[in-house]
Amino acid sequence: MEKIVLKDIHKYSNTITYDFSVSEGLSDFFTQKPFVIEYPENIEDVPDAVAAVPFVCNVLPIIWLTDSVLSLNELDKAFFDCIPNVRKGYETMFPESSFAGKIEVDNIVTCDVPTSSGSASLFSGGVDAVNTLVHHLDENPALISVWGSDIHFDNTAGWERVHHGISEYSRKFNLPDVVIRSSFRAFDNEGVLNAQFHKQLKDGWWHGVKHSLGLLGHVAPYAYLHRLSTIYIASTNCPADGPVRCASNPLTDNHVRFVNARVVHDGFEFSRQDKVRNVVEYVQKTGEQLLLHVCWESQSGNNCCQCEKCYRTMVGLIAEGVDPTNYGFEHAQRTISNLQKYLVWNCRSMAALQDYWPHIQKRIIEQRTKLKRHPDWKYIKWMLEVDFRNPESLKMPFNIRTWLSRFRFYQFLHKLKEKIYE
Repeated sequence: MEKIVLKDIHKYSNTITYDFSVSEGLSDFFTQKPFVIEYPENIEDVPDAVAAVPFVCNVLPIIWLTDSVLSLNELDKAFFDCIPNVRKGYETMFPESSFAGKIEVDNIVTCDVPTSSGSASLFSGGVDAVNTLVHHLDENPALISVWGSDIHFDNTAGWERVHHGISEYSRKFNLPDVVIRSSFRAFDNEGVLNAQFHKQLKDGWWHGVKHSLGLLGHVAPYAYLHRLSTIYIASTNCPADGPVRCASNPLTDNHVRFVNARVVHDGFEFSRQDKVRNVVEYVQKTGEQLLLHVCWESQSGNNCCQCEKCYRTMVGLIAEGVDPTNYGFEHAQRTISNLQKYLVWNCRSMAALQDYWPHIQKRIIEQRTKLKRHPDWKYIKWMLEVDFRNPESLKMPFNIRTWLSRFRFYQFLHKLKEKIYE
């Protein structure tokens, strides 16, 4: 069997560096770049058994899908005991794949510490995360963001822009602002992993199997130091979406444990549009300004306002009768007019169109009378008649159809001319 060996864990001040080796058959799945995590405080008192959790979380999917062995010296008992249930969640989501392999641990260590009622929430500033925050504000959760997730860990300018928005939430609600900087998306070779496993997973590596478990693992050392009892991770999907293939899922997240902390997959009862409505209602009730950051296409830290996720959120906000520019989409007025063209040309094959847009469409139908007075109504009214469950039914705007007709006509004339002069 192929093998990954965690040889040593180096803790210095606020930094953890993992010294590991991989056997030849797994070497293509790694980039030779180090796996380093920086915390906002000294972590030298964190036991190796807990410090190992982030590394284990990020290599487990590779171990499982390649039927390999992970070998290490110490691991937290609470986390070790939860692994079989987490694996069952993956097996349920991906029945065509075999999640095999095994973990060899020399010392399984009970790391019980006195717990408080403290909580933390993985926080990106997106719709899901903000919905979770406003529902748990009474707990004063620490806001944990991972620099290296959507914004590359070396992109200082982009992160400063993203973190500015996150820190505004921390300041506004007087909550701990916890930034964890990590190379966890650089030490493994996501491109090779995608190519190797996309066909059998029917999903990408990051979205399908890595992101949730990989992110949650980073919280373990912080949870140990602060005696946390609950870690929230905001849901992505909802029951109305049916069975989904996504690393962040109640089938997996709700089984994760480390030290004395449990993970809660939060907000699963809400569709994404429900969450947009919850955020808008909170703003209207309190008068607070809540800026959303949803874009994973832009490395500048802004919402680009021209990718599927930005359009999805902007239209969701319009469906609630508000102006997206007031929620962090500063280019919305310039790009919303291209909505139909973008979806037709770029998104008809995207699962997101079938998973998320029917919820937005339903809200537009419910709000139809009110929305006719919205300045952007002319850009969304065509959605009333579209079947997003069948994306091929999307029709191109008339001007595009006209252009294509003319283009094909000129192609015909050109070929006719060539035949005449043969």
